[in-house]
Amino acid sequence: MATFTEWMRLGEARMTLFAMLALVAAMAWIAPHAAEAATGERSVSGVRISLGAEGRRWSLVPTLLDGKVESFVALREDAPYGENLTAVWYRKIAAADGTGSWQTKAFDDQDQSKAIRAVKQALALADSTDASWPVAVAAVAAAEPEPMAKGLLESDALAPLVAELEDPQPIVEMLEDAGWQAAWIGPLEGVALATAEPDAVACPRSVVLRAFASAVEVTTAQGLEVGMQAATSDLAACGWCVPGWVVLIVNNWGDWTCSGPWTLRQPQGGTGGGGQAGYCYYERDVTRTRIIQEAYEDSSCSLTTFRTKTETETRKKFASCEHVPYPPAPCPATPASSCTSIPSDCIPSEGG
Repeated sequence: MATFTEWMRLGEARMTLFAMLALVAAMAWIAPHAAEAATGERSVSGVRISLGAEGRRWSLVPTLLDGKVESFVALREDAPYGENLTAVWYRKIAAADGTGSWQTKAFDDQDQSKAIRAVKQALALADSTDASWPVAVAAVAAAEPEPMAKGLLESDALAPLVAELEDPQPIVEMLEDAGWQAAWIGPLEGVALATAEPDAVACPRSVVLRAFASAVEVTTAQGLEVGMQAATSDLAACGWCVPGWVVLIVNNWGDWTCSGPWTLRQPQGGTGGGGQAGYCYYERDVTRTRIIQEAYEDSSCSLTTFRTKTETETRKKFASCEHVPYPPAPCPATPASSCTSIPSDCIPSEGG
């Protein structure tokens, strides 16, 4: 029969074993999260990829980790119909052996600004990256995105049926046209849009995304022409091309500048003359510009066109100026030099 001391030793051994098991379990849970936290510098690239047919066009915005593409956020460029999906997130998942796969999730919320906020929070992107997104970052994040395959959310009742189809594109596009919660982004679904050879096999999603990642990374380092060549080389392994895709370098907007003089606003409040009792109201145009460099692959994938264009955005700057009540003296067409409430900056006003 075991003595009391022996029971104590046995109990201590068991407790040590339980403690070790608990530690192993905790480490297994913590490890992925620790890897998430132990990351390098993350940013949002100014290089974009635009692809898809007219009316089904998507813009891929890359997020970078130490200068390498970590994920793409696909944003629908045209207005959705019904409950169509408008934001899809392709995220690269690194494996221990050095290989990687791409995780695909879609946001149920159609508000792209909320989807961007969710990505920003998930990747812990700095506020300084906000200006790099094509859509303003919302104050509130969209709900957790849901796994997606072949154009449908994993929870969709039709997902199992579509998953069995050899060519799901026609049925998914029909669902899109009916306002279904669907999004067909052809080149990223692992089926061929165009092939250089009649017997060429479909390019896997991982190959297409790797080609797009090459386009982004090489374009950033060496320019559009070299970036397009890098992507074409990757896709050639499948005998593929992606017709009509565009790679863009979208520079950030420049500073606002005053582009017109102060002018009297239209009559308000029933008083006439652009003023109310004691005040006159004025406005002026302010503008900002950005440069976009573009490389466009034609529909046959045999000719790449390069061009540079300038985009200009114009808004209004509003101001008020104290004045004698109207009537009898109407507001002057331009504010007097003595008007101290007319601001000198050219940042547009919020609202009117």
